[in-house]
Amino acid sequence: MPRASSEPRGGGYTSFPYEFRAGQREAYEALRRALRSRRPICFQAPTGFGKTPVVLAALLDSGARVLWAVRTGNETDRPIEELKRFNRRGSPFLGISFRGKRDMCILARERLGGDLDYEDVSYFCNRNRDACPYYSRLGTARPPDEPMLYSEVLDLGRREGICPYYYQRAILRSMDVVAVSYNYVLSEDVSWTLRGALRFGDLYLVVDEAHNLQYAIMNLRSDSVTSETLERAKGELRALGEFPELERALDALDAAARAALGRRRETRVRLGDLVAASGIGGVLGEVGRLGERVRMARLERGERPRSSLWHLYRFLSESMDLAEEEGVAFFLSRTRNGYELERWDMRASEVLREIWGRFRGVVFMSGTLEPLDAFADVAGVEGCEEVRSSFRIDPANVRSYLVRGISTRGERLGEEMRRRYREVLVKFLTELSDRNVAVFSSSYRIQDEILKSLPDEVLSRAYVEREGMSGEESRRLLESFKSAARSDRKGILFASASGRFSEGADFPGEELEAAAIVGVPFERPTLKVRTYISYYQRLYGRERGRYLAYVVPALRRAAQALGRVIRSESDRGVFLLADGRYARREYMSLLPEFVRVNLSVMGYEEFLSADLRR
Repeated sequence: MPRASSEPRGGGYTSFPYEFRAGQREAYEALRRALRSRRPICFQAPTGFGKTPVVLAALLDSGARVLWAVRTGNETDRPIEELKRFNRRGSPFLGISFRGKRDMCILARERLGGDLDYEDVSYFCNRNRDACPYYSRLGTARPPDEPMLYSEVLDLGRREGICPYYYQRAILRSMDVVAVSYNYVLSEDVSWTLRGALRFGDLYLVVDEAHNLQYAIMNLRSDSVTSETLERAKGELRALGEFPELERALDALDAAARAALGRRRETRVRLGDLVAASGIGGVLGEVGRLGERVRMARLERGERPRSSLWHLYRFLSESMDLAEEEGVAFFLSRTRNGYELERWDMRASEVLREIWGRFRGVVFMSGTLEPLDAFADVAGVEGCEEVRSSFRIDPANVRSYLVRGISTRGERLGEEMRRRYREVLVKFLTELSDRNVAVFSSSYRIQDEILKSLPDEVLSRAYVEREGMSGEESRRLLESFKSAARSDRKGILFASASGRFSEGADFPGEELEAAAIVGVPFERPTLKVRTYISYYQRLYGRERGRYLAYVVPALRRAAQALGRVIRSESDRGVFLLADGRYARREYMSLLPEFVRVNLSVMGYEEFLSADLRR
């Protein structure tokens, strides 16, 4: 079986599978030098630079074994696809795109169908593994002799009649590169899957798109239940028999939550008060036991092993353990059908700092890590070794317009502001009608207001991302928009600066040659967001706390959206910053250099008379 050398390679050798482009060799050599320092590495380079193969080559040529973490399971194939290119050039490395039981359990798909989540399949697997025909034949499997993508592991399992999930685990120790979603690094409940087969202290961790860490860890550790959860839990109790004490406790919890919320849209609550008022704490163990009965019964009937009793038990058990922690808050908010009780775990740096210490070394990479001191603060990174690379953009290839006198600030756009945005966007989109253009709005609400104001001749070219759009719908929309670049009628993509197209989508060459950003994509100042800002202000001081919690994330969203246009040094782009607030030095400094290098700041009326076709 091919294996990478455990010793660093020298003598000018590199496994990098391409001809080095501008800046790549320098980045590769800087990364190799930084690896010798044994300090965390923060690697910033623009989208399209080729960060993935550069980092892979630097690590593998240094004799490292790599755990590569990406935001979602769907992205785990990317580093392994690059590794395959390494091997086609003669480098004997092995790697795997590691996916969870939800994607890999063949028996669960056969018995329960396809609409399953991680917890469903994990529960099914734990109770059926000993009798699983795929698991029993695992010993007949041969180890791979080349890197394997997720689909290839799954196909092997089907073809050989073996369990693809446990096959992955069996070969982990032989891999030079293992690509996983963030959950396998950030979640204690999930990371044990890897820790049972890999010693983290022997691995270099690469955190891809590391600017997402601040919210990724918070979302992972937060949870909620709703009034509908309680109603379903009471229904499960009635189906199980007579449990009047438990039903009274659930009714009391519901009443306490409704009383705490009152007529407000949202309020912060003390979980201990709700638990004490309802008496649910004294019967919580029984709630969990009965929830387990429901799950088992549903599994035996061939149904998804879900239970609202179990969900309520898990939520309250975990929440009661965290209720007095600084940085953990609880909120009640009104929903269409009742209310939601949410646990919001705002802690990031203290949790992440402990995780990084488990690895031999860590490389954080992104196109938008700056300002690096802000990233290091919120991501718990100490003593970071900085490696920066950038495109040498010719100022003649890019133009940016910052328009004063327009802003999305406030709850709604007034009539005059809607008129101004209509005129500014119609001019931008009409004069650049010979190319594909994207309009990224600060929120879906602003996008809806803008779309209602635009004329039919603009909307006839529109491709609109809608809130809640499915992955398949998004894929089809994106492909149609990209195809428009090769037609006589170019497209206009309308999307949220916080949506999936503003960060994960790739638009090489003519597929996107101009972008407008309407407003500054701040979080809506809900009670939860205000609490989050206050927490950061307690940690870092009034000004810096607001900067880290509110300003930097918003400007990173804007930078990511605008970065869809420039993918290489030769790309051309026209940018519209459609909000006067971008003129603030604090905001402008956080935008990409290619936006700032040839920038015209002008008033609203001056922009309307400018020639954008030059």
